Amino acid sequence: MITPKNAPAFQLRKVQPRTTARKAGQYIQHIMKVGLLMACLTIGLPTTAFTNPEEPKGQTLKPLSNDSLTLNQCIAIALRNSHRVAITKGEISKAKINLKDARAGFLPEVYLSGGYTLNNIYDELEWNEKHYNLTLSASMSPFAGGRKLINVSNSKASLSVAQEGYRLTQASLVLDVTRKYYNLLKAEEIWRVKLHSLSQKRTHLDFAQTKYGLGIVPRADILKAEADVASAQVDSLQAKGNLELARAELNDAMGLSLDFPLKIKPVRFVQEKPPRLDSCLSQALSHRPELAQKRLTLTIMENNLKLVQIERWPSLSLTGSYNVYADKFVFGGVPVNRGNWDKNTDWRVGLALNFPIFDGGIRCRAIQEAEININEAKLNLEELEKEIKLEIKSAHLNLVTALKKVELTKKVVESAEESYNAALGRYKTGVAPITEVIDAEVALTNSKVNYMSAIYDYHLAKVILKKTIGSLF
Repeated sequence: MITPKNAPAFQLRKVQPRTTARKAGQYIQHIMKVGLLMACLTIGLPTTAFTNPEEPKGQTLKPLSNDSLTLNQCIAIALRNSHRVAITKGEISKAKINLKDARAGFLPEVYLSGGYTLNNIYDELEWNEKHYNLTLSASMSPFAGGRKLINVSNSKASLSVAQEGYRLTQASLVLDVTRKYYNLLKAEEIWRVKLHSLSQKRTHLDFAQTKYGLGIVPRADILKAEADVASAQVDSLQAKGNLELARAELNDAMGLSLDFPLKIKPVRFVQEKPPRLDSCLSQALSHRPELAQKRLTLTIMENNLKLVQIERWPSLSLTGSYNVYADKFVFGGVPVNRGNWDKNTDWRVGLALNFPIFDGGIRCRAIQEAEININEAKLNLEELEKEIKLEIKSAHLNLVTALKKVELTKKVVESAEESYNAALGRYKTGVAPITEVIDAEVALTNSKVNYMSAIYDYHLAKVILKKTIGSLF
């Protein structure tokens, strides 16, 4: 049975008669645990805060393979599968980590250090205080001339830059998916128009063959109709190829396999009055992520100028530290009481004032460089504002023009249909040659293609204007 006399040193605290000693021992153990935890973090053990952002997982579309997807569904799938979006998310995560590091500069640093040494005097392997040491120390620098506050401000600005970059990446992806979604719808409509044209041309051939059999028209009409059918077959094949290519491009934008049998839902044409140009300009200057990034970059440049200016001024720094030589308590069997605690701890508080006298002009040149960077950032911001104003004006004009094109091409279709029906009726009665019917049908087909293109160009122009004013995402 172990008695208090021959008990190990680390159990001596159990025989202390006073409650305060026991509480002090428990307090020491708590400090040691905290110190060990901080030491593990200091040497870089992995934590969840530093893990890489999750890579995008492929969207499972098997349940939707028989359904048609809306534009919003396609955008949602693209956002989930996009590697660019995942990368910008990672940039935000890194910026948040940097902000935490900057704020950590105001917190104390705790270290746990220990060792075992042999020398020419104490050269025997013994477990006593002449060989081992264990120290728990804490230090803190609450003030460093304002540098820490500036670093925190820069980290916040960098986080905002990353967030605006994420918004810009999303908007670019949404525009890309929307453009290819409309391209696919337009390709489907054009393919249908070409198939209908082919069907009409075959009907013309049937008419020509019937008339030729009756001896009403020469064989030249059959040859012309056959050539027209062959040309329509080529056009329909080309339209079919454009359709498959448009589907593959949309699949690629959504992060799907190129041969996925994607089906999408058509959009309804709704005529809307274009917004006022001045309202678009004011909204763009306050919502465009590129402008926000430039302004935040300018803020960082100004903060960097403050940092180099601080280096020229006299700097006042306040530091403090507190050390506990815990080896005597943990291994040496020293009782934990007020007297022993005071003997085995020390603290320091320092106030330092530094005056820079001469550095060969390095600080002055650093200030000049920072001022040049600020001036360049301001010029870049002004140049970007001009480019955005021009981009807004161009997008606004394109939207107005696209709307007018829809109205005009619709009238052209109506006129072409009337001309075609008249030419077909004249040919049936033997008044007009077949070339008149062929020309009228070509004009009708082209007018329908132009009308379909105008509709989807209008849809796309609305989305482009939203992106240029910064309201797409």
